[in-house]
Amino acid sequence: MAKKKQSDVLIYKDFPLVKRGNNIIYGDVNGEYYIRMTVVSNETIVDLEVADNIFIELVETKNNSTVKKAEREGMYKAMDIAEFWLKDALGM
Repeated sequence: MAKKKQSDVLIYKDFPLVKRGNNIIYGDVNGEYYIRMTVVSNETIVDLEVADNIFIELVETKNNSTVKKAEREGMYKAMDIAEFWLKDALGM
């Protein structure tokens, strides 16, 4: 479950989650790896805009290079693969 730290950064499953515009960063950008997600398209449900397609990248911080990439429909599926990739890359 998501919770907030004192610095008002959202923490999801032990990693920071920050959104700015259509970009979402999951993990510590100062760490060895982090996940960069880009919302490709949105869907409107009633009066709420919801992320529909999300492009996901596992980024190696040292070279700022993409190690893995994928596209998923919906935030749930995107976060599921993002968490798996990040924990796997960090050896958790």
